[in-house]
This record gives sequence, C-alpha cells and structure tokens, in this order.
Amino acid sequence: MQLGTIESIWRYPVKGMRGEEIPHTYTAFTGLMGDRVYGVVAGDGSPGHPWHTGRDQEQFILYSPRYKSGEELLLPQNLDATYSEWVPGIDPIYPDTNAFKVSVRTPDGMAYDDIEDLAFIKDLEKITGRSLRIHITQRGQFDARPVSLISLSAVTEINEGIGMYIDKRRFRANFYVEWDDQDDPFFELTLVGKTLRIGDNLELTIVERDPRCKV
Repeated sequence: MQLGTIESIWRYPVKGMRGEEIPHTYTAFTGLMGDRVYGVVAGDGSPGHPWHTGRDQEQFILYSPRYKSGEELLLPQNLDATYSEWVPGIDPIYPDTNAFKVSVRTPDGMAYDDIEDLAFIKDLEKITGRSLRIHITQRGQFDARPVSLISLSAVTEINEGIGMYIDKRRFRANFYVEWDDQDDPFFELTLVGKTLRIGDNLELTIVERDPRCKV
C-alpha cells in the first residue's frame, strides 16, 4: 500500500551546518552514507552534547559544506553484500577516507578547501571565543536516531499554527515526505512502531517522535 512519496532527500556533511539536497542515497542502520560525518567539538561542551552548533552560534547553520569528490551518491565497497538476504544487516565497508573530504564556505564568503585545515578552526575560534576541534567518523554523529523524516503537511500545519513561515530545512530531516492522504497533517505520528519501505531496498522502522531543538 502506497502511503506517499519522497519530496526530497537531504544529508548534512557537517553536524549543525547547512545541508545539501541529493537525488538518491545509500542508507543503512548507520544512517545515510555521508550524513553528519564531521562535527565541531567544543572544549567547554557537556559530555552529553559536546557539539558546537547553531544553538551556540546562529550563523553556524549558514556555513555551507560540500564533498570535494563531487559525489552525490556515496556507496560502500561491499554494496552487493549489504543487500544480501543471507546476511541481513551486514556492516557496510565505507569508501576510502578521501571520499569524505569536505570544503566549507562561510556565510561571508570565505572559502576553506578542507574543513580539517587548522586555519578554519582557528578562524572559527576567533569568532566564537571557544576552544574547538574537528571530529570525524564515517558512521555519522547523531543526538538520537540515525534517520529522521517529516512531512510537508506537518511543516505547513506548524506554520499556520504559529502564524509565521518556517522553512522546512529548519527541521533538518533526511527525508521530506508528501502523504497521499492529506486529512491528517501529522500522519507520520501514526506510523510510530511501523515499518516503511522507501525505494527498492530501504526498510525504515519508525521508532519514536522526533523532538527538535530551537534551531
């Protein structure tokens, strides 16, 4: 039974920075490949949330990271094996680390060829007054769950409820959905505990509602 369609897919190369829309994605139990691979860690951050994000620096969400490889679709080296019915949930072997190299452009137009360049962190420290460092992991860095989803009808209902326009990107979801049944604007809340099939191979179990931070 078809419930709806994917309106757009988004990944966020750097946790807390601007995302990028992509036409397709490889997704496993570790999330979208290439999503939130980098994070900026603050020396004065809490153990539970050490990240420097838009909650700490509003302009941070306007920093634009891009994968230097230009690859829209990052794939595991053992792609065929990850689809195997004999070994379900096999751990993907990630691409070479060079595939995850990221450049960054700041809101004022300053370009850094490599986010791991010490000059980027030093300049960010000058702006924020914090001790910062880059943290990278190919699996992604999430506060809770590795994949998030929201419908355009929910975004519209929230806009109307508060009487102001909020760009859907503020919710920083991976999948934005248009439901076939428009009667319930928050239809996704009825899917908690259920499994959705997206595309040919992805099965996504909705575990819980997704509370968003003020960003």
